[in-house]
Amino acid sequence: MAKKNGNKRNPSQVAPGAPAAISRQAASLEKLGPIWSASFENASKIYQATGSNIDIDVDKESVDKVLDSLRKIEESATVARWIERFAEVCKELSKYQDKLNEEYLQRWDQASKLGEENDAENKRLQDEAERIEADRAALEQRINDVDNVALELANKKNELLIMERSLRQREANAEAGFAEENEKSLRQLEEQQRQLTIQRESDIEDFQNRKKALAEEIRQAERQLNEIKHSCSEAEAERIKLLDEKEDELRQEKARLSRDRTRLNREWSELKTEQTELEERVTEEMEAERSGFALELAKVSGQREKAWEKAQELQERLYELQELGAALGNRSPVELLETLEKLTAENRDLKRQLEVSDTSELQRDNQTLRDKVSDLERDIAALRPELDEARRELSVKRVAATELEAIAREKRVLESHKNTLAVHIDDLETRIDQLTNAQKAKTAFPAMSIMDTDKAFQASIELEHVPNLKFFAEELQHRIARAEKNVELFYPIEDIRLLLGGLAMSQLHVFQGISGTGKTSLAKAFAKAMGGFCQDIAVQAGWRDRDDLLGHFNAFERRFYEKDCLQALYKAQTPRWQDSCNVILLDEMNLSRPEQYFAEFLSALEKNNPAERLISLSETALPGAPRMLMDGRQILVPNNVWFIGTANHDETTNELADKTYDRSHVMTLPKQEHSFEIRDYQPASYSFRSLQTAFDNACKEHASSVKNLLGKLTGNEFTRQLENDFGLGWGNRFEKQALRFVPVMMASGATRGEALDHLLASRIMRQGKVTGRFDVSADSVRKLMDSLEAFWNYSSLESVPVTSLELLEKDIKRKEGGF
Repeated sequence: MAKKNGNKRNPSQVAPGAPAAISRQAASLEKLGPIWSASFENASKIYQATGSNIDIDVDKESVDKVLDSLRKIEESATVARWIERFAEVCKELSKYQDKLNEEYLQRWDQASKLGEENDAENKRLQDEAERIEADRAALEQRINDVDNVALELANKKNELLIMERSLRQREANAEAGFAEENEKSLRQLEEQQRQLTIQRESDIEDFQNRKKALAEEIRQAERQLNEIKHSCSEAEAERIKLLDEKEDELRQEKARLSRDRTRLNREWSELKTEQTELEERVTEEMEAERSGFALELAKVSGQREKAWEKAQELQERLYELQELGAALGNRSPVELLETLEKLTAENRDLKRQLEVSDTSELQRDNQTLRDKVSDLERDIAALRPELDEARRELSVKRVAATELEAIAREKRVLESHKNTLAVHIDDLETRIDQLTNAQKAKTAFPAMSIMDTDKAFQASIELEHVPNLKFFAEELQHRIARAEKNVELFYPIEDIRLLLGGLAMSQLHVFQGISGTGKTSLAKAFAKAMGGFCQDIAVQAGWRDRDDLLGHFNAFERRFYEKDCLQALYKAQTPRWQDSCNVILLDEMNLSRPEQYFAEFLSALEKNNPAERLISLSETALPGAPRMLMDGRQILVPNNVWFIGTANHDETTNELADKTYDRSHVMTLPKQEHSFEIRDYQPASYSFRSLQTAFDNACKEHASSVKNLLGKLTGNEFTRQLENDFGLGWGNRFEKQALRFVPVMMASGATRGEALDHLLASRIMRQGKVTGRFDVSADSVRKLMDSLEAFWNYSSLESVPVTSLELLEKDIKRKEGGF
């Protein structure tokens, strides 16, 4: 915000034209009377709207007197501007009060709706209580239904036996060649098995409900018994009062009370016995039914597997027979036998003819010819080396003559080229000297040097402060939704809270997920919603070192070729952007290995002192370096820049190393399929320092709670299993990140459980650490899963570790499934 520095002058040093200026100022002051009165009226309305009994009543005469006194002052123009500014502030305050009133009315309506919903819920609960009373009356009937269910199970067993006979009959049909009918029967059997499984689960659930209802009835009986005991004690107290009047009646009354007490104790014992027997009976019946169903299911499954194997064998035999028939031309066995007999007869005839013919003479002639061929081949083999030697000598002599002629020609051509090159070399030396002298006068960083003088980078702007983090998270969700033109981005509030927690925890972020989930859009929309800039950098597959990211220095030209990332780092430190929230987006960051081209940044971001996070651009100071480079050769990695990388996992990308994962905040963005009504906000630019202040305040507020949680986690069985079975432990980096991430998540509206679940899922449960390993058994993963749930219950965390449990369950299924 521009500062107003007025120069103070002595009234005795007024210029000659000052009276005229004072008259013009006086004329302008005449217009301020209505403005000032309206400003006080707006201020009065604001106070009255807050319930304060304040009425700033300024009459016209008082205002005129003040203005008359201002006309005599030389600096009346300054006072006039102040009054105009005061009027604008009052007007804005009036608008702000109207907005607050509207928001109050909206929240009142919401509260009224919640009250109506609460009344409806109470009515529903009352109806539910009446329904429970009605169900309690039918309890005895349900107990009798248990016997009926047992009878139904016997009938179902009979039906299974009938189905087994039918299955065996279908097996016989399959052996006879009816494979298609067998397959159809198998499908029907599988459907019946599925229906039986569903019915069994329904019956089990019904038994459990009945058990709960019986327990509730027993509790009601206990309460009634207590009431009876209470009434008996009151009757006994009443009779004691009449002891003096009727001693005989007292003895009788005592005897009757003793009998009643004995009867009640007996009834109470019988009730307890009946309760125990009923629970045992229900348990036995449920176990028996469950065992029966399991046996029947196993039996039917075995029969189905056998039938399926038999059908497969028959199908293979049928295919073999069909292939054999096709190979034989689909002829009948009779035709094949006739053809075989004909071929056998022809073979016998040919053998007889061969025996009768003069074959011995032909064999002798053939042997003679073979001997002659062998002699000729030996002669050729003896002459061939001599022929090859003669050919080699002829070739060598021809090559030697040709080479001599070529050397003579090349010599003449080279002498001509030597003279031409000498002339060109002299010309190039002259041009190089001229270019070198011209380059020495220029700066080594042209783009960054322009930022030192350009007004667009040097002029500061007024930034807004970040409000309460919970309200800011909701507002940021709607700002991100409207950040991009022509498209609406719907991210759930849980993702926005994770983003804020990650911003407080680390300057390096990794957005991963399948293509099309909005990873790149979230990074760009966040920068726009915060009023900062986003520098988009497309990572290439061939990147190997930091020069591919920042650029390189050409020693001949004495010039640094600045890439977009280097310019963005310098831009973030200029007065215009030094207090903004800025993003450098590494799109498809794992097309190459970040541990190579981003290695110096990983090391710099680990340093605790932000002033030491420097990247060296050259070995020595460069001439004409921009003023914000340290020692003329090092650039600072500023705090107000977050590096956000998007990562897809396919055959064209590299897996990120633990070094990158451990130093970054990882978010997995699923496909978004929900939407919400977007609220409109005026564009705003938020201060980076105010955001960091909000993060620090959240960390101070929730520090003790988070430290207590981490202490419980360190000494828990879950941590011991990680160390013993998986070789993993908690490092200082994890604790440092948790002390920043969890408090900011809590201040943004999330719970401790949600924050810790995300940290464990992204740091510990990820692929290669706990899950995805082949040196750990499924039992170890299952024990770790049980320990995690036990720790959650022990720590009384507000939510369930959904993400971590899903990763562990998938790993268990992978290990048990063998894939």
